[in-house]
Amino acid sequence: MRSAGGPSASGAASSKITVSNLHYGVSDADIIELFGEIGQIRYASVHYDRSGRSLGTADVVFERRANAQMAIQQYNGVPLDGRPMVIKWANPPPTPASPRTGGLRQVQGGRVGDRRMRGGGGRGSGGAPRGAGGRGRGSSRGGRGGKAKPAAPTAAELDAELDAYVNANAK
Repeated sequence: MRSAGGPSASGAASSKITVSNLHYGVSDADIIELFGEIGQIRYASVHYDRSGRSLGTADVVFERRANAQMAIQQYNGVPLDGRPMVIKWANPPPTPASPRTGGLRQVQGGRVGDRRMRGGGGRGSGGAPRGAGGRGRGSSRGGRGGKAKPAAPTAAELDAELDAYVNANAK
């Protein structure tokens, strides 16, 4: 079930969050009930694969950006059905250019457009391994660099990795 209407272009990006590490039994209704306590929801939907199984992720678009910020602060890391939710901005606001960089944003691994960055490891802004927020859809197409992208890890592999991380850091 989704709330009335889909995400619209007017303001949806600024109030959209992505929820991951959801238990596979969490439904759209559960997401609407939980996040509806924070504020008015414009759109909410759990992501499913082609066979109808949950991917363990969902999008929530609030009417107000302040409600989305409050949801991140209040529920990020809080367990839902035994699994700690990971909540991030779906489209983070652009960061202003700093005077030190001459208008260019710093990018880990090189300059913007540097081909050495393709397919590299490293960590994203949230400290999660690259690809951790992926949807499990690998691509076998090669890029301009002539190398095929590595296969994306499966949801089960990501779940096992996250569980191992949480267990190791629970001390």
